[in-house]
Amino acid sequence: MATTDSESDTGSATDQTSGGGLRQHASEAYETARQKTAEFYGVARENATSAYETTRQQAAETIDTYPLAAVIGGFAIGALIAGLLPRTERENEALGPIGGKINDAAREAAFAARDAGRDKLDELGLNREGLSERLGEFATSASEAIRNSRRSGNGGE
Repeated sequence: MATTDSESDTGSATDQTSGGGLRQHASEAYETARQKTAEFYGVARENATSAYETTRQQAAETIDTYPLAAVIGGFAIGALIAGLLPRTERENEALGPIGGKINDAAREAAFAARDAGRDKLDELGLNREGLSERLGEFATSASEAIRNSRRSGNGGE
């Protein structure tokens, strides 16, 4: 059987209409996913900013409360860096035999400062366990935000 021009035009119009509907549906699905991703990113960013600010504030308060510990920590870091740098020939000439004694004293001071700093960080909860706990709280908050976002996106279901 031969088709007429009017029959082929009707078939093409139906194909274009259904194709347009699929494109519209795909476009809406993409836009919804994009919006939910943007919302999640915003919530996650707010939570991360809040956690950073809290930690920064606690560190600043600790330094204000214990300035001597901050100075000792700075000294310890400086001593460690100095210990890692190679000696120059001029230092060897100037210090000679007392260089070893100074080096040993600096090493002992660095270890003592490290231990004192570690104890203080443990006291403040800024150790592996404390940070792990805070990261767990952050992950819980983020997952709750995702669930809430999904609920609000599904009409409260």
